[in-house]
Amino acid sequence: MPVALFAFVAFFLLLISAPVFIAILAPTLLTFELFGPPVPTMALAQQMMQGINKFSLLAIPLFLFAADIISRGEIGSRLLALVEANVGHLTGGVAITTAITCALFGAVAGIGQAAIVSIGPIIYPALVRQGYSRGFAAGLILSASTLAMLVPPSVAMILYSLATTSSVGGVFLAGLSAGLVFMLLLTIYCYVYARSRGVGRQPRATWRERLECLRRAGWSLGLPAIIFGGIYAGTFTPTEAASGACVYALIVETIVYRKLGWRDLYDVTAHSAVIIASLLILLTAGSAMAYFLTLQAVPQTIAELMGGTGVGGVLASINIVFLITGMFVDPNSAIIVLTPLFSPIATSLGIDPLQLGAIIVLNVAIGMITPPFGINLFVGVATFKLPYVEVARSLLPFIGIALVALVLISVVPALTTWLPRIVGL
Repeated sequence: MPVALFAFVAFFLLLISAPVFIAILAPTLLTFELFGPPVPTMALAQQMMQGINKFSLLAIPLFLFAADIISRGEIGSRLLALVEANVGHLTGGVAITTAITCALFGAVAGIGQAAIVSIGPIIYPALVRQGYSRGFAAGLILSASTLAMLVPPSVAMILYSLATTSSVGGVFLAGLSAGLVFMLLLTIYCYVYARSRGVGRQPRATWRERLECLRRAGWSLGLPAIIFGGIYAGTFTPTEAASGACVYALIVETIVYRKLGWRDLYDVTAHSAVIIASLLILLTAGSAMAYFLTLQAVPQTIAELMGGTGVGGVLASINIVFLITGMFVDPNSAIIVLTPLFSPIATSLGIDPLQLGAIIVLNVAIGMITPPFGINLFVGVATFKLPYVEVARSLLPFIGIALVALVLISVVPALTTWLPRIVGL
């Protein structure tokens, strides 16, 4: 009865477009008061505070702030020019450039939407001029932008590591491995598409031009070096790497590139503050909900129901639930709410938590570009000024590619665990 009432109220609130944290917190408080165990209501408030009282959580607002700075500066465009100078002459070179640049942008920003609004307006016209259809160009950019959710420093991966108490460094490397699989499949498709349709190539850049692009992008490449090098050399914690990324991005965009002024910094800070506050509120609500559902033994009940299906059945259920959820709510909400329910079941069956993190994040990333309600789908419509139906139709082959990547990392654990194992995580 308590869980049924919780689900009904939460679904109703989501149906009337209530904010996600209200749809989580209101039914939690209601059912706790009506059917909760003999525990003071203050316990919920304590759980809410404990949900955000974690040092490692500081990495999320810092990376979000760094991503906001980067998305309004020149780092993305200089990375794009560097990649284009080196692979633009290949068959499908401009399309391959898009996929690689989105992965690189994810390594300095960690947010998919930032890649769309920062790189999209630059690379979309170039793809169309090269001979690609408008739909293909939009679909490629939207699907490649999801690589930012897999490639470190992914905010989604940090949220997963907090929800499961997994090593942030290990989860980062598992996400990077999954991102490489997805990116490889995208580049193969770009090559086949360009070759089958006779899309022309760009002139091969001279070594002088390549070195010039490398010089111009040198400061941009410093960010991944700080994040990866600092964390895996043991110099920085993820939180310290995030703060270093903020300072570095500020210096590069304001002093070196001189792209951002004081007024721009104010706007960036205000925008980041809103996003960070909304995320922290969501985390507190999710902590309260997880506490209540644990008291109601919901994870144990789900484990009993799914236990007989074996590893394959559990992974299939996780994929379906997270994929559908990612179509309707933002990925951070999906990870915060659902991960505590499914991770104990997966762990009890021997599924590696690092593999599970890559599976969950890729699922919600696919949901973001899946019609009819994928969030990135609407961002792409607004950015490229294209009809919704045209963008949605163009995404179908890319969604198929992403699903192939999902199947591969689901059935072959080594694809996501080999890199963490090499590092010893």
